[in-house]
Amino acid sequence: MRRKRIKKWFKPKRHSGFRKEYSIQKNLRVMYRRTPKNWTPKRKWLRVGRQAQALANVTQDKETERKARRVAEEAFRKARRYKK
Repeated sequence: MRRKRIKKWFKPKRHSGFRKEYSIQKNLRVMYRRTPKNWTPKRKWLRVGRQAQALANVTQDKETERKARRVAEEAFRKARRYKK
């Protein structure tokens, strides 16, 4: 008997580097390093926050959701430190 193929509707453009086994601080470091080098720090932290928030919104794993939300909150907090 064939299994029903699951249609995945969320297609990120690239892997963010997030792992649920990592601590929040390590996830922040890994995700920050994967942003383009010529961007400002504020733009980098906003991207990290948005990527983590998108992951938290679509995942069905509760542990991943909780950790991704915490990573997003921390990244947005770091982005607020910078001016425009």
